[in-house]
Amino acid sequence: MMDGNLIIKNHFEQHYRTLFHQGSGFFVRKEDEGYPEPTWSADGPELIDLSITSYCQRSCSFCYREANATNYRHLSVEDISSVIEQAKDCGTLQIALGGGNPNEHPRFVEIVKLIREYGIVPSYTTNGDGINDSVLKATADFCGAMAVSVYTPYDKTYYEKILRRIRSYGIKINLHAIIRNDTLDIWTDWLLNPPAFIDCVNAVVFLNYKPIGKCGDYFVPSDKIKIEKFFRAANDCKCVKVGFDSCSISGIVQWMNVPEVLIESCEASRFSCFISEDLKMYPCSFMVGKDWYGDLRTQSLIEIWQNNPYFCKYRENVLPLRCQNCLHSTVCKGGCKFLEQINFC
Repeated sequence: MMDGNLIIKNHFEQHYRTLFHQGSGFFVRKEDEGYPEPTWSADGPELIDLSITSYCQRSCSFCYREANATNYRHLSVEDISSVIEQAKDCGTLQIALGGGNPNEHPRFVEIVKLIREYGIVPSYTTNGDGINDSVLKATADFCGAMAVSVYTPYDKTYYEKILRRIRSYGIKINLHAIIRNDTLDIWTDWLLNPPAFIDCVNAVVFLNYKPIGKCGDYFVPSDKIKIEKFFRAANDCKCVKVGFDSCSISGIVQWMNVPEVLIESCEASRFSCFISEDLKMYPCSFMVGKDWYGDLRTQSLIEIWQNNPYFCKYRENVLPLRCQNCLHSTVCKGGCKFLEQINFC
């Protein structure tokens, strides 16, 4: 059911419903009275992370996708269309485009328009390269939001210029910043002494470092005092909204005062999934390079979601509470079950 920009989906067999506002991004998952909170969506993923290209000019050492400008692949529009059509049939609400640098896919404008035509809200994260007027107009017309990745060492003048240009199109912008051992102090200072361009930004979203592939040794230090200072600064920040990926949940529950209803533990295989540019579908993007996937060239999206043994296994791994003695176990659910070394506890 759809009421203007508000989409209401009833999951009768699992006794819950979702409310999603396509304009604001407001989302609620509400169980029916007398029933427990749902542990997964049997009907299909609410969110799909879709990598449409592995192309990126920067070839950053910390990129767990190892994106580059020499050995890359663009996902075809035909394959993307197949994914979108199946996603619509599953009731998917949002598709987050990634890569690589997604807006440098040669048919990016066509792709975001196509997603919206299927009634799904697209979003994407860019490093800022390849941002032109046609990309920005399509973003304003079809996307719910976009995120700009912030790298260090960063040029404040560059970011101020690009963020103000994006903002001139009326686009809601988030900043994505990776928590690494060489950025923790920088982001803490940002939160305490924000840069001038922060007034262009809707929110700063911090992403936990992922030690995948050849991405180098950027582990957050074991200095709990430094980590706690960062999370306390995020908790007390008043100049901009602050968000985190679910991979940071073990730090959030320890050092931030966030209502439990606003905290979501790992959703991989439960409410979200990742599809790579070679049409392999994983519970999470961290698993690329492992055999934990289903092949969309031989199986449908819903078949993989419901029956693939790796999706089923990961759902089973997420739910048990392994930290029985922790006060936060029912919220955190043990943090990341695939890369336990990224947990802050």
